[in-house]
Amino acid sequence: MLIGRFQLTTVKFKDLAPIILVMLLLFVSTACANMLIPSYAAIQQEFNIPEALIAIPDAFFVLISAVFALLWGYWADRVDRGKVLIIGAFSWTLGMLLTAFSSTYFMLVISRVSSGAGLGCVLPVGYSVISDAIPAEERSGWFGTLAILSSISNGVGQGMSSFLGPIFTWRFPFLLLSGISIIVIFILFFVKIPQRGAGEDELLELIELDLEYSYRISKKDLGGIIRKKTNLYLIVQGFFSIIPGTVLVYFTTSMLTLQYFHQIPAEIRLQTSTIFAGMVGVGYLLGNAIFARLGDILFRRNKKNRARLATICLIFSIPFAIILLLSLRPINLTILDIDYPSPIPTEDLFSYIIRTIGQIFVAYPTYIVFFIFALMASMLGAGPVANRNAVMIDVNMPEHKGTAASFFKLSEQISKGVTLLISFTLITLLGSIFNMIFFSIFFWLPAALLWFLASRNVEKDMTYKSRILSERKQISLIDYIFELEIQMDRAIQKFQDSKYYIRKDQKKFNKLINDSLKIFKFCEREGVSRSITNIEKKAHIMYLRILLIRQETNQIYKQLNNENLTAQEINQLKNELGQIYYRISEYEKSTFGEIQTYYEDAYLKILEARLNSTNHLIKSLGKIDEAIKIYERVKYLLNERLEIVEEKPDLSEEESIVRDKEQELFDKCSNSLNATIKLRKVVENAFNHLKEEGIQIEDLRKISDLAQEFDVEIYDVIVDTFQDDKKTQKVLIETLGKIEDIFNLYERWKETDFKVF
Repeated sequence: MLIGRFQLTTVKFKDLAPIILVMLLLFVSTACANMLIPSYAAIQQEFNIPEALIAIPDAFFVLISAVFALLWGYWADRVDRGKVLIIGAFSWTLGMLLTAFSSTYFMLVISRVSSGAGLGCVLPVGYSVISDAIPAEERSGWFGTLAILSSISNGVGQGMSSFLGPIFTWRFPFLLLSGISIIVIFILFFVKIPQRGAGEDELLELIELDLEYSYRISKKDLGGIIRKKTNLYLIVQGFFSIIPGTVLVYFTTSMLTLQYFHQIPAEIRLQTSTIFAGMVGVGYLLGNAIFARLGDILFRRNKKNRARLATICLIFSIPFAIILLLSLRPINLTILDIDYPSPIPTEDLFSYIIRTIGQIFVAYPTYIVFFIFALMASMLGAGPVANRNAVMIDVNMPEHKGTAASFFKLSEQISKGVTLLISFTLITLLGSIFNMIFFSIFFWLPAALLWFLASRNVEKDMTYKSRILSERKQISLIDYIFELEIQMDRAIQKFQDSKYYIRKDQKKFNKLINDSLKIFKFCEREGVSRSITNIEKKAHIMYLRILLIRQETNQIYKQLNNENLTAQEINQLKNELGQIYYRISEYEKSTFGEIQTYYEDAYLKILEARLNSTNHLIKSLGKIDEAIKIYERVKYLLNERLEIVEEKPDLSEEESIVRDKEQELFDKCSNSLNATIKLRKVVENAFNHLKEEGIQIEDLRKISDLAQEFDVEIYDVIVDTFQDDKKTQKVLIETLGKIEDIFNLYERWKETDFKVF
């Protein structure tokens, strides 16, 4: 996007719509997350509940969102992220509506649980979607912007609750945000989500060729995500670093209201406290804007710098946060020198709030210190936030991004939820909200240490990821070329099959020829558009050859339809069709016949293994291994052909015949592979049994070499060699018998003749 001659971002315009919509969803969901806080007193009074229970709905909200973040993140990495995002957004929208209509405290808890489940989806899936639309060198900037919006949405949520709640009841803000989210969900149905991996430099060639990055997360990947050192350090630091922020966000307003602003008239006390608490967030906004941009600049110089920047910011934020707390003073109305009417008229509330804030700064200069150090502390505290998502995206595979983000959110939300659950206990133990906030600030120390450890591993993890993506890109390109070759192979098969109908069914002959031409034309176009020269040339040559055959054959058909032909002329024309038949036969054959040959070769290896079992068991096992490799290759080749056919909803008669034969061979190959693996296992178990009896493989090799050298059966060598050692002789002979029995299973298995027609 360009403004004048200044480039704000390299993100394509078509990708901005999903980014903006996802950011809007995150904005609304974050506002919903903190909207109950200013209404705690009203809710406590309405539902007549003790103070100890007031934070329970929000505690369940964050804990449930943590658990569901992991589930949603995993499935978003496996299936369509757009659908997962819509379902999750619908869930928390429903939760907001239920919150607005809650008639009991229990219903309020249930509605917050529903909202939390949906929020757990929006966060990791949203991050995954945004990361795939943003290049690596801009990630801190975009995620910093997202953090700014998140902070603003926190303020908007609490502001709506503080200012609109007293006027329209605490339920109204939830209804308002529900309406906005419903509109966004509706628009999402018509927006295309960026392709997975689109933001990775290593995969740009795939994106340009319109090829899909097809890798998806599996359950075995979960352990690898956690074991990756950068992930592990950031996940654990998230548990510690969220504690000070949670306490500041949730309890600063309450602390100011109860301990410092309690003399201010009740009509404006909450609003004034909310504004002063919001001063802590002003620096957070600036910090995200500054350190996000700085993180991108430093990243271009050294890939470790984002993590280093986060470490420095966390360390320096601690003394600034301590000073901002120490600068607070209780407000005395007599010193403010403001004459408050009782009650304050509703229309004058805003003016009295502004006057009160101004007089606090005049009468209590320490609040200027509070403002300055709150600005600096929150700016520095924003450094890790602006860069953490970028770092996690940098080190994780495209199919792991949602899950990695959800692990991080799980750690944060569990910490946040536990903090809220025990907050009342902490306040009681430590004596006041002030002491709890002061104590929580020191949790930034272990978080800073973990960021430092992450900075030492991030470059290594990024290099590993880059290497894997480069390899996968090459594999994807090779796989696509292989798919085109399979398509051309099918076209060749159709062309070859057409000769069976050249004399007896003109319509069927032309259908097979036309199908073949369409496939070759498609492959030629793909070869041209994707610069695959060998595919382009081969498809073009075959297309011209088949086109010439069709023209010659149809010319003969046209002449045969002439009723005035003599018998000699008819025979001559049929002979010409026969010549074309042989010409087609001389052209290139499809690979299906070659695959059959490979399959037969594998069975020959089994026969060789059977023969070797009588004089050289070690070589017999080697032949079994060769057969397994061939069967696996044949199965892979057939599976590729069958997958392509499955994508076509309607198959012609000829395609169905070929598909059935390929499926038949695939099933036979699968059974053969399983039987051969079982054969190898039995032979290996026999060798292990010999080893347990004190007969080493090297001894067996010597016996086998001796049997092969004198061209005798290994049985005779065993009988002759161990005639004085009946125990060893018995063990060896029993082992030979077991191996013979499993080979006999192959004798019962009969080959079938595979022919397409």
